Amino acid sequence: MNKRWFASTLVILLFSCASKKEAEPAPSPVPTSNLPDSFFPVTSYIKGQIHVLDSLPITPLEITVVKGRTDSAWLTKEKLKPLLQPFLYPIIDETNLLPYFTETRFNDQTINAITFTYEPSKKLPDSISLRRWDVYIDPEKGMVTKIYLVKQLKENGQNITQQLTWQTDRSAKISTILNKTDGSLELLKEDQFIWNFQ
Repeated sequence: MNKRWFASTLVILLFSCASKKEAEPAPSPVPTSNLPDSFFPVTSYIKGQIHVLDSLPITPLEITVVKGRTDSAWLTKEKLKPLLQPFLYPIIDETNLLPYFTETRFNDQTINAITFTYEPSKKLPDSISLRRWDVYIDPEKGMVTKIYLVKQLKENGQNITQQLTWQTDRSAKISTILNKTDGSLELLKEDQFIWNFQ
């Protein structure tokens, strides 16, 4: 009799637990549209790369091209930093530029990279000289391989575009381009800084 009573009690408990589980509503998923968006923190990344460069016992090579003429010289790291400073502002962190730029992602198999492209979502205020940027990530290693930034400036009444191409742990290139009134472009200067020759 004890065995029967135990078996009956067990069956009742199992059914009551099962019916309780059925009666409880399933938790609803968190709506992803309400989650805050974020951008890759480009400025922190470049600052980290500059910090790594500072710690290396090397002297970067500067290659300068002006009107087709190429010169090269060894450049101290102290002289390189001021040249990179303009690309650290405005600060690109996870959220500060969300109101002004949108992110698109593309898996580019031709260059074996996932590209995050950031372009204006509306007219930018005059205080923001940044026009766009791209972050390239190696899909196998999950590491940033390259960052590309474009800024638009006014210098002596002329429209100037400055581009930074940062190759992770290898080099940086700054291109200065004149936007002529007829719509054509002229490369004024290109500075490349190399610290990894492998």
